Amino acid sequence: MPLRRLGAALVLVATALTVGALTLRDHRPQTRPVAAVAVATPSGIDVHFAGMMIVHHAQAVQMSRALVAKPGIPERVRLIAEFIVRDQQREIDETNAWLTAWGERPVEATGPDDAGEHAGADAVAHGMLTAAQLGELDRAEGAKAVDLFLRLMIEHHRGAIAMSRSLLDGGGRNVYIHGMAKHVIREQTTENDAMRALLPTR
Repeated sequence: MPLRRLGAALVLVATALTVGALTLRDHRPQTRPVAAVAVATPSGIDVHFAGMMIVHHAQAVQMSRALVAKPGIPERVRLIAEFIVRDQQREIDETNAWLTAWGERPVEATGPDDAGEHAGADAVAHGMLTAAQLGELDRAEGAKAVDLFLRLMIEHHRGAIAMSRSLLDGGGRNVYIHGMAKHVIREQTTENDAMRALLPTR
């Protein structure tokens, strides 16, 4: 009887060890993330949007850096411009990394002259500044620079918001691009509200 009990106990121990080993194996980190399998391959619409938004963001960064470099900019306006530089440069870097990961060519753009095919024929309708407008902002000083920056950036943001809504309505399917479009709508709408509140009253 004791021998039978001992044998049964050993069988139970062996079974427990086997189940435990299988459980641990099932809970090991996957060598390939499960999420990677579920992510939809980007469509041509996704890739085009990514390129256009990189160009668009690059111009916003250029505008904001130009303003921050000027003396006498009010702190609240300067903080908005500095935030635009950080947030949009981060998104440029992340989106170029995303393009590279999907085998697409990263986009280099520092202004309208470098926008190339990604800016599109309707770049101005998307809020992109012309070379003349950028030159005017570069030359402006003091209150004029602040007023010009706020008005131009509000229009610039409106263009990005419109592009993002079109993407969400028009069939883009990649989760990163959808998340990017939603972030642009949410963040730049908030920034526009803040900038409108800082515009001088006429």
